[in-house]
Amino acid sequence: MDLQAEKLSIVQTIVTTKDAGLISDVKAFLANRKADWFEELGEEQQKDVLEGLAEADRGETLPHAEVVKLFGKWGLK
Repeated sequence: MDLQAEKLSIVQTIVTTKDAGLISDVKAFLANRKADWFEELGEEQQKDVLEGLAEADRGETLPHAEVVKLFGKWGLK
């Protein structure tokens, strides 16, 4: 899907409509839509999150107590 083309198509539909109900529906949808924190991240940040999830799925994690010990070495608790 070409996101830019989709957005332009939606904008064109909204701009050319004579249907007040459509405008009301779009306004209500946008007002009630909750932002997805993932979508607000930059591309590199999204990549890092997805990489971390993949690592967790492969079982590549550390127990909390071990992480606390590791960070404790740097004075972080």
